[in-house]
This record gives sequence, structure tokens and C-alpha cells, in this order.
Amino acid sequence: MSKLRILCLHGFTSNGSVHAQQIRSITKNLSDEFEFLFPDGPHEVEITDKMKLESPTMRSWSEFVAQNSTSGHRAWWFAKDPNPAKNKPGRFKGVEQSLDYLGDLLQKTGPVHAIWGFSQGACFAGMLMALLSNPQKDNPLRSRLPNNQAVPSAGIFISGFKARFPQYDSAYASGIEAPSLHVIGSKDTAVTPERSEMLLEICKNPTVLRHDGGHDVPGSEEDEKTIVDFLRQNVRAEYMGGREKM
Repeated sequence: MSKLRILCLHGFTSNGSVHAQQIRSITKNLSDEFEFLFPDGPHEVEITDKMKLESPTMRSWSEFVAQNSTSGHRAWWFAKDPNPAKNKPGRFKGVEQSLDYLGDLLQKTGPVHAIWGFSQGACFAGMLMALLSNPQKDNPLRSRLPNNQAVPSAGIFISGFKARFPQYDSAYASGIEAPSLHVIGSKDTAVTPERSEMLLEICKNPTVLRHDGGHDVPGSEEDEKTIVDFLRQNVRAEYMGGREKM
């Protein structure tokens, strides 16, 4: 049996190589069973020298990205707040291009069996899982993904959140039926636990992993085992059991 594919979506200002580095202690335990795809978001994010000077955290992060990759800072979209004066709603600028980009990727690799995301990538993963769960396939965002991509068997959302602009509410209309793992840090100030729980509410078969950290992937042996076990139980077991859906 060929390896099952997991699509892994990085956070804002990160990239695929950096995210692969961040979760290597998890993926190394699953490398014989799963193929992990780490695409770069198609949008470049400019981190200026001024931003680095004003924020030691940003300076440290920029150095880490430079040391561990050549793709620079990337994003799946740029959030644009509504402008009532110009009658413009809030939106995710560039999300359509990212959907086209992932659609092309999945045409080349074949369907994926689970979707994993961190922060902005987790928001995107949630949107993808919900869009693919809609049996009508009539959402214009869904039309940008391959028809042969069935509903993945599981979603993993680390510091995830639901899209905050009303125009994306229709993407979540069907909810998410597949098992989902929501990893929530009690000290996360970038994506608060309350915000993560809004994504949790649209999922019909959720598991919650709470940790004492902040806006990061938990690194304790126990937490990593929970993530590994979730993937094995909800993705690998399904296909080994003969319920291939792709």
C-alpha cells in the first residue's frame, strides 16, 4: 500500500520548509506511513528592517526563517478589514489564488487523506475541510479544487480559527463531519482559545488537545503522542480497514 498523503499548511510569515522543521519530531514517527506535503503559500510577505528593529520577536523569527529555508516569509492571504466609507466588505485578499495553487498541487500529487494547519494555515485547513464536506460542490471557492478530491478523513487544526468575515460563512455551511483535532494553547495571545473554539463549534466530531503553551506546536512527549495517535486512528486505520474513498 502506498503512503497516505497529509497536506500541511504553514502559518502567516512562515513557509513549508520552516513548518516541516517545526514539526519534525512528530512527522519522523509517521514517515513510514504518511507522505507529508509542505507547500509554500504563494504570497510573499515583506518583513522590513523597521519591523525587525521595533520587535525583537519579529527579528528573531526572521532570522529563524532565513536559517531554515530559502523561500522567505509566505502567506495564504492578507486580511483586509471592511471599509464602510467605500462600501467594501472585509476579505482575505489572495485566498482565491491560494485555492488555485493548491488545486494545481493536488492535481499533480493526487488527493490527500488529511489536512493539517497551523494558525493561518489552520484557518485555511478548516475552510478546505468544510468546502470539501459540502456534497453540493456549489460554492465558488470549492470549484477551484479538483473534483476527485474527496472529503479527507481528518483535519488537524493547531491554533486554528474560523474566517471572521461574513462573506466566508457559506464555506462552512455543511460543517465538518470528519474527525478533527483542535490543538489550543492556554497562553496563545495571537489566536486566543476563545477564537479557536469558534472553529471547534462547526466540527461535528472534534477532539480537543489543550496545552500550557502559547502560539506554537506543543512539544511535550505526551502531546506529540496524542497527535500521532489521532492520525493513526483516524486516517491510517480507515484506509487499512478497506474504506478507501479517494
